[in-house]
Amino acid sequence: MTGPTGRSPHDHMVETAQRMLELVKDLGDCADTRQLFLVSARHYRVLFGEFLVAAVVLEGPAGHWRVLPLESPYAPSWGGVSGRDFPSSTDLDAVFDQFGRDVTHRVTHDPLLVPRLIDEYESFAASDNVLAVRLAGLTGAPARALMATPWRRPAGHLKGWLVLGFGEPKTFPQEVVELFTSAVQVTSRMAFYPILVDQIARQERVNHSIRRNLVHDLKTPITVIRGYSETLELPEVGADAEMRTEFLAAIGESCHRLLDDLKDLLEPVGTQWIPQKEEFDLAALVQKAVMAERHTDRAKNHEFIVRGTDEPVIMQGDRRKLRRVIENLLSNAVKYSPGVGKKVAIDVATNGTQAAISFRDQGIGMTPEQLAKVMSEGGRVVDVSMGIEGSGFGLQSCKTVVSAHQGEIRASSVPGVGTTFTVILSLT
Repeated sequence: MTGPTGRSPHDHMVETAQRMLELVKDLGDCADTRQLFLVSARHYRVLFGEFLVAAVVLEGPAGHWRVLPLESPYAPSWGGVSGRDFPSSTDLDAVFDQFGRDVTHRVTHDPLLVPRLIDEYESFAASDNVLAVRLAGLTGAPARALMATPWRRPAGHLKGWLVLGFGEPKTFPQEVVELFTSAVQVTSRMAFYPILVDQIARQERVNHSIRRNLVHDLKTPITVIRGYSETLELPEVGADAEMRTEFLAAIGESCHRLLDDLKDLLEPVGTQWIPQKEEFDLAALVQKAVMAERHTDRAKNHEFIVRGTDEPVIMQGDRRKLRRVIENLLSNAVKYSPGVGKKVAIDVATNGTQAAISFRDQGIGMTPEQLAKVMSEGGRVVDVSMGIEGSGFGLQSCKTVVSAHQGEIRASSVPGVGTTFTVILSLT
């Protein structure tokens, strides 16, 4: 048995199944909502004929409804939204924010649309009747025949619809409505695929930064412990009881620091982080950080000049987090001034209400563009071929900690001359 076109029902089913598989494959290759709409429009045209509009109608919070009327890229323009106008690399919600319009009153007060769009939530078709007119008015398209089927939002209880409108009256056999339902279910699921991919990529970036931060944050205390231990092995140090006691105490303190760092990693600094304040001597904290840095391999060829730490600088702040800030900026000053005989100057100054700690190196420096990028976005701008260690994530954490202390970090740099970072802190 064959149909009017000479094809058997079996051939038609096979062809439809192949088209659906192609739809799935092509949607899976889409990177954003614009691509997804253009691909689905092409397939819908083959499956259902020349349509005017493919309108997405979504329920939002508090029962508000919005519609996004999308012109067919293959039909004459009638004033709807063109998929080619979508911003690239965006998702459906962002497109709705830009192009969607509120239709809450029309959806929730129309006696024909309420049972269809809200109460029943089942696929339906309308052609050249009052329901078709109401649906066309909802989309804004001059359509006379329309199919509507639920737009499924993953793990969401809010309702959504996709409405396909045609310019002329059209009959819709049940199998066509069912095919439309299946095609839209595939499209609605795949519409969230770019978002899912982006979320996975973003989470992977977060996990990657956590791994790099583990290395970055734990390397300093471990390096200090190793440096003190290797120094203790020197005969002249081992024979000096006072110096040996001092070094062993420093090793013990570094072990406590290591445990503190592990705690910090389990309680990372976020935008809502609140300092655990205590009273301490900021000048002494700087001195200890410099002493520890001197015992690292990276600093063995550097000269440290420390000024302004002879007198106590008492402040209220999160001692542990501020120590991390000082150590991070100090280690950066050393790392980014490679070579023998380079000087790193650390200056502490106070005016009674604020303290300023400056770290000035004689390093590679940065261009204004590189400095602006580091201060605004974080990350590293140094050529990886230089072999300088670091994750590039430390400065952003430093800025968060300093900001929580009503302070700021300032920076200046000259390529080939060096960089100065200055931390401004409130003492209370």
